[in-house]
Amino acid sequence: MPVEWQPDAVLALKLDKTRQESFEYIEKNSEKIDTNLPVFFGHIIAILENQYPTIGDTAYDRFIDEITVKVLETSNRAKDIEYIERLFNHAVRVKRRQSGRIIFDIILGIKFIDSGKYTEAVEILQKFRKMDAAICMAIAYCYFVLSTEHMPTDKAGMPGQPGAMSLRAREQIIELVRIRPPVNRLKFPKVVQDLRINKIFWFMMKQALEWFPEEPDYLRIGLEKAKKDGNREMRGELLKIASDRFFDDMLFLRELYHFRIEDRDPSGAAAVVKQMMQQYPDELEPTYYGLLLAIISQQGTAYQRFRKLALRQKFPANVILLLDFIFEIMSGARIESFACLEDIKKRLPSKNHYVTLIEYVLQDIFSEDEKQAKTAKKVLIDSIDEYCMRMFKVSQN
Repeated sequence: MPVEWQPDAVLALKLDKTRQESFEYIEKNSEKIDTNLPVFFGHIIAILENQYPTIGDTAYDRFIDEITVKVLETSNRAKDIEYIERLFNHAVRVKRRQSGRIIFDIILGIKFIDSGKYTEAVEILQKFRKMDAAICMAIAYCYFVLSTEHMPTDKAGMPGQPGAMSLRAREQIIELVRIRPPVNRLKFPKVVQDLRINKIFWFMMKQALEWFPEEPDYLRIGLEKAKKDGNREMRGELLKIASDRFFDDMLFLRELYHFRIEDRDPSGAAAVVKQMMQQYPDELEPTYYGLLLAIISQQGTAYQRFRKLALRQKFPANVILLLDFIFEIMSGARIESFACLEDIKKRLPSKNHYVTLIEYVLQDIFSEDEKQAKTAKKVLIDSIDEYCMRMFKVSQN
């Protein structure tokens, strides 16, 4: 009998339910599982093959990863390296892809760090340093800790020149900028809660900023990770350092502007726009941010001032049209908003597919449901902002 087709999203939902049921089983039967790992993994394989016969290799291996790490977290032998290696060996044998051991080797390396076996951790993690920035930082951390254990001193007992391990830690930090591995490329299983890799990353980031204060790339890497992690506290801390050390760097000014907007701090955002315009008086981007800020804060005088500047700078006509449209919407001018939309239809016929979607959103914006209207406004502003940023060829990642 043919297997009934289901959308990937539906399969993922069912797989998540199976995952939670498996976690509950592991929590109740941890000791039993530890004593007979082959039987346990056979049970897991049977579940996947019977309930999800069409599951893809990636989802299959991901499930095995998460189940394996849950077993490790629940086990009383979680600090026993020999047990960990045996558990991972069983898991690797049942995975479908040849690269299935990578995540386990990295977790084992971090477990070595937890156990104070820094040399062994470096040996394992070294070959993965190009995969993720966090791995580079973990290796640097190992060298850093080893350097503190063998801190050289002078005849008076005061700290001397950096030793070999301290230099290796710095070299690894320099390597991070040289090879620029991706940030958050490695997706650790959701159940991994106690891994120290993020704490290690931020600890070594602070060391990097202290050791190499004139290198902006560490701040760029840190900001990228803070944004991807949703770590606003660290993002704010890095932006403060960046605004002090690299006040004329457009990337940092751009990040600071968006940070102020997210904080609903219009005066702070306005100060950033002013600084942008001082540093880059001929660029279009600062003027655009001024226009956007005037729209968000509904300041008609400021919008007119920036709009005149935009015309002098020869802004793309479609950008001006869309911004005028958004300004009328945020001002609550229903008739004027629809008039602007009709003008966009006439002058930008190639964008009618986009305009059709805008028309639907516009109905929600002027609905009597305040919550619905607020959500629709944000959706429309975000959409047009992304379009304008593409026009200016500015990455928002």
